[in-house]
Amino acid sequence: IQMKFFAITISFFITYNCFSQTIATKPIEPSILKNYVDDNALVESALQFDDKNGKNYLVITTAQNRSDEWVSRAILVKHYIKKSNGEFETIRQITDFENKCEFDNDLQFIDKSLIISDLDKNKYAEITFLYKVGCRSDVSPIALKLMVIENGNKAAIRGNTIPRNMGTQHEKYPDGSFSKLPKVIQTQANKLWDKFAPEF
Repeated sequence: IQMKFFAITISFFITYNCFSQTIATKPIEPSILKNYVDDNALVESALQFDDKNGKNYLVITTAQNRSDEWVSRAILVKHYIKKSNGEFETIRQITDFENKCEFDNDLQFIDKSLIISDLDKNKYAEITFLYKVGCRSDVSPIALKLMVIENGNKAAIRGNTIPRNMGTQHEKYPDGSFSKLPKVIQTQANKLWDKFAPEF
């Protein structure tokens, strides 16, 4: 437990120095989390933080369904805010899936890619993260997606992973919303993409 805590502490320190304006987070209390997570889901990340919206809650889960012949996986990202009347409102939800994969289902949330920041200093947090999604039986590339969520708005980069030493063509396609983000947010996102696109 001590080693795990130490690793998390070091990781946060590195993240903070690489990308300024990081917003402090803490785990969501179990009494709140249990109301928003399916019993069959695996909680990948469950964080709360404050910004101009007040109390924010980010819950990222994955779920799996398996048969003798295939495996299906799904990822669900929910960003809630707590309203003045105490109720919770979902301001952004992202879902994706890889269904009935007969080989290796590689839908994976990349937990070390998650950064919650306010780089443009508009007092709304940017939630940035990546995940992989694909079905493969070798070390070929699969889809890689980067998401930026801010105040209910979503921007994305889509492309593929880059297996090392394979000469894989690098595909990377920012969407129109991403191209309109402030440059400082684009820069952070592109650095994260370049860090996590290579694999193996």
